Amino acid sequence: MKLRTWFWTLLSLILIVGVFSYGANNLGKYNFYYATHMKHPKDQYPFMTALALTTMPQSYLPSYVVDNGDMNKQGVGGIEISNVKKQGDFLEAIPGILIYANSKTQYEKTGGTYYIEFSEDGYLPKTEKKKMGPTLYRTLNNMQDELKRNSDRPLINLQWIYNWYFKTISSD
Repeated sequence: MKLRTWFWTLLSLILIVGVFSYGANNLGKYNFYYATHMKHPKDQYPFMTALALTTMPQSYLPSYVVDNGDMNKQGVGGIEISNVKKQGDFLEAIPGILIYANSKTQYEKTGGTYYIEFSEDGYLPKTEKKKMGPTLYRTLNNMQDELKRNSDRPLINLQWIYNWYFKTISSD
């Protein structure tokens, strides 16, 4: 009788730990899928917040250069694209910030011409939207759409947990 109790207790504990481990791994691995598939207002970009959480495979954004930066750090170092407004210009998305420069050389030497900052939960304030203009705004939407199309789909969808988690971390 005692052996049966120990067996069921141990089995229950293993299952509970396994479920929580799978959930945590799933949320991390499919971070960008969940970020782009959650319901959000037009001027919110949850993927800009998600950039800080995990690295991104290049296949998610084939039209862009994905820099996962230092492998000792968590998150994406930056997403880069050139020739956005004019030939030779440079745009980089890093967690929570979009940086635009007239050239990559200018960006590397002095920084960007525009720094567009998003709120902690990925909202693009109206003042920042005006500053970026229609071309950069369209590029940002294209980036989000391409990420949504190309991100891997999870076998078990935990979107509701991700939505709760995102709401929790962004409301602090």
